[in-house]
Amino acid sequence: MPPTPADRLRLRAAALLVLADHLRELSARTTTVDAGSDTWVGPSPQSCSDDLRARGRGLATHSDGLAREARRLQRLADDLDAQAALPPSVR
Repeated sequence: MPPTPADRLRLRAAALLVLADHLRELSARTTTVDAGSDTWVGPSPQSCSDDLRARGRGLATHSDGLAREARRLQRLADDLDAQAALPPSVR
């Protein structure tokens, strides 16, 4: 049996959640812990550290956005399944 639209939405949601988890686990998010004054690039060690923190926050924000979109797709899939379960006269 071919996948239903709800099945396809759930597959997309699962892929988004995997990607969100990968972003959360990136070592780039915690680079500021490892970065010291001897590892900086740019005008000053502080600006490098600030930039690394900002990029880490950006990754966290994008990860959260992907997880939100996955939940939205899952809700849409649930709605499609609920609608499909209704008798034809009610749809």
